[in-house]
Amino acid sequence: MAIDTSRCATSFLIAIVACSGTAIGQTRGTFVRTGDMTTARSEHTATLLADGRVLLAGGYGDAPQILSSAELYDPASRAFVRTGDMAAVRRLQSATLLPDGRVLIAGGFGPAPLSSAELYDPATGIFTPTGAMVDAQGGQTATLLANGTVLIAGGALPSTAARPELYDPATGTFSLAGKYADTQGAWGGPMVPTANLLPDGRILFVALGSIPEIYDPVSGTFSVTGRMIQNPFGVELQAAASLRDGTVLITGGNDDGTCGGFNSAEIFDPSSGTFRVVGPMLKHRDFHTATLLRDGSVLVAGGGGGWCGIPTHDSAELYIPSTRTFIDAGTMSRRRSLHSATLLNDGSVLLAGGFSFWPPSTARSSELYVPATEPPSGRRRGRQ
Repeated sequence: MAIDTSRCATSFLIAIVACSGTAIGQTRGTFVRTGDMTTARSEHTATLLADGRVLLAGGYGDAPQILSSAELYDPASRAFVRTGDMAAVRRLQSATLLPDGRVLIAGGFGPAPLSSAELYDPATGIFTPTGAMVDAQGGQTATLLANGTVLIAGGALPSTAARPELYDPATGTFSLAGKYADTQGAWGGPMVPTANLLPDGRILFVALGSIPEIYDPVSGTFSVTGRMIQNPFGVELQAAASLRDGTVLITGGNDDGTCGGFNSAEIFDPSSGTFRVVGPMLKHRDFHTATLLRDGSVLVAGGGGGWCGIPTHDSAELYIPSTRTFIDAGTMSRRRSLHSATLLNDGSVLLAGGFSFWPPSTARSSELYVPATEPPSGRRRGRQ
């Protein structure tokens, strides 16, 4: 339910909402250094496993070189350890936790676009090849559907972004998944999109050069939905977070020619199929992360593409849904772009690796964002 913020009192670090008859406090948390990764990485994947550990795989190293190595972060010891290597070097691949606890790693660049895919088994620490994608792709999204299949959609290459695919873990094979609705867009499909699972099982895609689309797994079809307001021709390099009320927050991004990205933010409402403006953010950001926290706020961290000599950010901010505003969330231990951000089972966020453009460097370091607040009793972490 929307809150009339004109009748609610706010301050810099604390937002008090009395409109609904309850008072909710919001204070920023802290960043705490944790163990270093075994290898410097950016453009990698980070996947929360069923046992609470995090699998980090591939990406760019500090040579620079594309990596086949992978490692595990253990929240109990706050340390990283090497695990098995992938069969191929990969960056900008997708990684999806399957219902049986394995992780599907698909596509990526290595350095040419890859169609190969493999499965990581946490029980053995081994990657095993599985069926190949129909098209080679990198920068795509991968979303687990309710029936256990994985939808692979969009990508960084116009030649293949127009052909979505489905992976079936039961057969270990990929197949085409129909056509996008906006085939007249700039590339015939969503280029480097974000993908967000909606409460009813549909998926929202937002990208540059095409109208936002929704995939319906029941009918197996795509349909266009409302355009963004501030960026009607879409964005790329944005971040997106699914909120507790079923809406989706889209933050920042770029349009292929803007120095430092946008500070704009919008909310998509699936009930109406429309966007509305919120914010703006405190900083202009692209290549950043947006992570839903247990209390319903969103941690937006890092970013900065390095164009025009603009430095990468070490700052972070929190989106507060009750006021539809952003507040300062403190400073990370270093500047990070193209990093990973993973919500852990204890409610903290692991921020690992990343790239800093000025001067160029790839990070081995990682840190935890520890929120200052926890959700009320009975409203702890549920389905994200």
